Amino acid sequence: MKKYALISVYDKTGIVDLAKNLIKNNIEIIATGGTAELLKKNKIKITPIEEITKNPESFGGRVKTISFQALSGILFDRSNKTHQKEAEELKIPHIDFVICNFYAFSEKPGIEMIDIGGPTMARAAAKNYESVSVLVDPDDYKLLTKGQTTLEERKKLAAKAFSYVTEYDISISNFFGSKNKYQILKNGKELRYGENPHQKAFFFSDNGKDKLGLNNFKVIQGKETSFNNYLDLDSGLMTISLINGATPACVILKHTNPCGVAIADNIHDAFHKAWFEGDPLAAFGGVILFNRVVDEKLAKQMLADKKFFEIVAAPGFTKEALAELSSRPKLQLLENKDLEKPFLVPYDDQKRVRGGYLIQDADIMRLEVNNLKTVTKKKPTSKQIDDLMFAWKISQVSKSNCVVAVKDGVLIASGVGQQDRKRCCELCVSKALTPLEGAVAATDGFFPFRDGPDTLIKAGIKAIIQPGGSIRDQETIDACNEADVAMIFTGIRSFKH
Repeated sequence: MKKYALISVYDKTGIVDLAKNLIKNNIEIIATGGTAELLKKNKIKITPIEEITKNPESFGGRVKTISFQALSGILFDRSNKTHQKEAEELKIPHIDFVICNFYAFSEKPGIEMIDIGGPTMARAAAKNYESVSVLVDPDDYKLLTKGQTTLEERKKLAAKAFSYVTEYDISISNFFGSKNKYQILKNGKELRYGENPHQKAFFFSDNGKDKLGLNNFKVIQGKETSFNNYLDLDSGLMTISLINGATPACVILKHTNPCGVAIADNIHDAFHKAWFEGDPLAAFGGVILFNRVVDEKLAKQMLADKKFFEIVAAPGFTKEALAELSSRPKLQLLENKDLEKPFLVPYDDQKRVRGGYLIQDADIMRLEVNNLKTVTKKKPTSKQIDDLMFAWKISQVSKSNCVVAVKDGVLIASGVGQQDRKRCCELCVSKALTPLEGAVAATDGFFPFRDGPDTLIKAGIKAIIQPGGSIRDQETIDACNEADVAMIFTGIRSFKH
């Protein structure tokens, strides 16, 4: 009994060599459209699909492989004697190999890029995997070197084919605006452990086109990225992207909260200020991000005084810097040139809860200066507005409730993750290593009472930015007016639980 391979591919990578190998193993080839033309051009004998279906390729190529003859040749059960007899009577070909991949819908979304015949063939072949090999990935063509596959190989190929069809259908469903929320998790990478050593964890790349996606960072040296590292890096990317790349900036994080952030005329001063004027105690063991290349001078700065941190991410590292940092072989160095001009992209913020999922748009809203509302008699100076905007960006990333203090483009204190806002203010004041006199403060939610602003004002804060919206807003405004302190309402809050 003749054996056939049905070949119909959009991506023709490796298809000529595969076809030659099939012929060498006495497997005849049925081919469609452009695939047939390519194989004939390379002097490979093929049977056009029309000779099997007894119908012409029609409607501009919309109908080629969908037919009783082709699908019967794929689907009939070789172990069933009744099926065998029927196939013989109906002159159905034994199609034991189906090689297909689909129109590249994800690259060129559109109605004419929705493949019908390909998924139908792949599903049919995968269902009948006990007898039929289905190959949707050119990387698997090597399995047909000897013109046959094992049952175990066919089962794995079937699983891959069903996944391929599913991903394809999801991309089409999303294109049509389905109200169902589908996502594809693939290329799962097992991590050392989760938040704690007793927890298993994985990182799944979304294979998106975000150049600053964590999957697009190159590991230069050091240990594998851990679960907690990914969380810190994600928070750091948000922070440094909100700051933007116009000015050299350094961001230091601990447990996803910024504990040292600074902008300066050069990256060396930005690091010095972020570490020493921020919270060096919290920075110990943290994650550092730069929006400028790390050079030898900066590497030596980081290594001085036995500072300890787990990761440095930057647009690049000079050879001299790498030579210095190699003295810490466990220190992970991550490189991504797009960090020099970091940017924000919209994405889904997802949280798993018992019984379901919570999904929201990520909070990437940029606060605009012209949307600020001064509610006090005292107006902030232009320099204070710069610092207030900087402080707001840090509060936007910090865990709620939070209050952060900034002076001259440097985070000098923060109180984060507290249940009440007064305690945030007290914690912020207590953690400041330098006097808060002349600094500004930001909080991610409104002050419900004046006790919070009173605490900040007493410590020397001269301007405050907050969402506003409390029934007691006037009390906080009065507190600022009494102390000749400026207060701005943003009209938006930025909780981060």
